Amino acid sequence: MIIEAQATSVAKPTSSRTEMLMKGVRKMPFFRQVVPQEAGIGWPIPLRKEGKIYVTLPFFGFSPTAAAGKTQLYPPFAIATLDWSNQLLVEYVNLRFRPPAPELDWTKQVGTFPHPAVSQITVAQYRQLRQELLTMYDQMFDLLGQKNPLAPEWSQRFAELLNTLVEPPLIPYYRALNPKFFARFLG
Repeated sequence: MIIEAQATSVAKPTSSRTEMLMKGVRKMPFFRQVVPQEAGIGWPIPLRKEGKIYVTLPFFGFSPTAAAGKTQLYPPFAIATLDWSNQLLVEYVNLRFRPPAPELDWTKQVGTFPHPAVSQITVAQYRQLRQELLTMYDQMFDLLGQKNPLAPEWSQRFAELLNTLVEPPLIPYYRALNPKFFARFLG
């Protein structure tokens, strides 16, 4: 997922709670102190621990390329885990200091955006798919909190959207951050 700022003037649908959290994290003191303001925020990673629901947000680097409309992507350099119920920070990890998969290079460019699955759609279509996925994240967090299972058809649609929108070069890094979740939804 690439920065919201790259999209131009397209009508914006109502924000989901997940999207509001992703925007709001930029205003938090820890973010201002340790995360570059221009960092991208990757797809949320749910976590249930001791009956509580948490959301882990990966922060990644990117930079424009010489080719118009292309952006270089770098692996996540840090993650922040927040309590879903009150959005309080519970953990911050610098992934270059403590990489979860040392066999991966967490410092070098891994690819470009847009990737093939989204390169042929409009900004408005991308935003619509992104908003649908973020709304489904809201539903997932609610269902996890209620200890309700995810319906198979819901899980299938979530997986379709995630597989379309996640940047393929970042998949090994996402898998390293939460193997169980991404094995289920990224196949």
